[in-house]
Amino acid sequence: MKTMNIYDRVGRLLAGIREVRSWWPFMGALLVLLAACWASTGTLAPYATTHPTPLELRCGYLANIDHLVHFQPFLLFKGAPPELWQSSILLRRILYPVLAWPLVAQLGYDMGGLLTNILLTLAGILVWLLFIHRQVGRTGAITSAWLLATYPGITYWVGLPYSYAVIVPAMLIACVLLWKMAQESAPISHIVLSCSGIGILLTSYDGLMPILVPAVLWILWRRRWVRRIPVAMVGLIWPMGLNLVFLHGVLGVNLYNSNSQTYRIILESWLHASFSWQNGWDQLLELPTLAAHLFFFSNFFFLPLAFLFFVVLMKKYDGMGLNLVEEGILIATVVFFLFLNLAPEYPGWQMRGTWIARIYQPVFVVFVFYLSRGLGQTLAIQSGRRRWAIAMVGVTVIANGWIVFGGLHASRISDWAYRNFYQHGEPFRYSYNLEKYGIRPLGFCRQPSASP
Repeated sequence: MKTMNIYDRVGRLLAGIREVRSWWPFMGALLVLLAACWASTGTLAPYATTHPTPLELRCGYLANIDHLVHFQPFLLFKGAPPELWQSSILLRRILYPVLAWPLVAQLGYDMGGLLTNILLTLAGILVWLLFIHRQVGRTGAITSAWLLATYPGITYWVGLPYSYAVIVPAMLIACVLLWKMAQESAPISHIVLSCSGIGILLTSYDGLMPILVPAVLWILWRRRWVRRIPVAMVGLIWPMGLNLVFLHGVLGVNLYNSNSQTYRIILESWLHASFSWQNGWDQLLELPTLAAHLFFFSNFFFLPLAFLFFVVLMKKYDGMGLNLVEEGILIATVVFFLFLNLAPEYPGWQMRGTWIARIYQPVFVVFVFYLSRGLGQTLAIQSGRRRWAIAMVGVTVIANGWIVFGGLHASRISDWAYRNFYQHGEPFRYSYNLEKYGIRPLGFCRQPSASP
């Protein structure tokens, strides 16, 4: 074996430096994401701090008032008596406690759940970045990395051990699976496996079902694979069906409650509707304003704004349209919006209006996908739109970064964005609670007060 000379050694060293440098945009985004997650813990967890009466935990940290409801499924794995967990209204989302239990058992509910949320988020983002890098290229992957690193839809949920934290990673992975099944060369086995994967994801958070199931049907219909729809439905249904049979048939869990039956009640209102021309006309008149509000604030304003900007920009120059997956998710979201907001009167939880924009959050994946494709394509062309595209993505990253780190300086912009995402408290409640309980992320401990 020949001895490596000095020139070979220097060449390898320089090649290694270039390789490391190529990862810096991704590592930088990762560090920002981890910092943003930390800045959403303790008293700064938005899902807790935006509530009028948050629950005070050890060290004076805050949780949502449903903290114990989300803890109830873990009692099953802890071996607690059935009467303590059989009445759980969230046990149907069984995959989340299954994944979180190893860390919860070792580190406790709060810390174990937080670490699980971060790991699930990182796993989902890693899968997404590898997919985007393969399909769009390095520029698109960097775009996705930074858009997700500062995305408030992650930090709103990540600081608390609740199943909502799977929304972002589950939608990212589901989008990859939709892409695989949407390919013209996709064999039926890929469709079955992709739909089964999506079905498994739905057992972690069934709130994704009104978006993902119609998106699957739309893709198959557009591909003219109508005969494959029954097979796809089997793949989608069997994980949830097996889950429900196990919970109800084996464990005796009551699956009928106010939380799980909301959409069934709305569907029944459609099936047994007594139509009123006046009410129907009033709802139609309100629809454009309502749609605009929900479009922007279901994803914290700046990301949807950037998406609209890119749609106009790309249409003006080269007409880059939506791909089949983006189209399917958007169509499903629109149908879901109309289903809720044009429904006849119904009892129970009201899912119409602007107060719960968060239920449309899953459409974020379309915005990130389109922006990543758009910037990747734009940078390959020497034109003035490059500057516009880069500037818009940069503004979005900075504005969203201001939101996710806003708790550290009691930002009114964060207050405004979180309030419009989920109006379960009064205006400026986020700022008020930060002033009341203090700005203390994880690691800054004090004993909770006797009366919140």
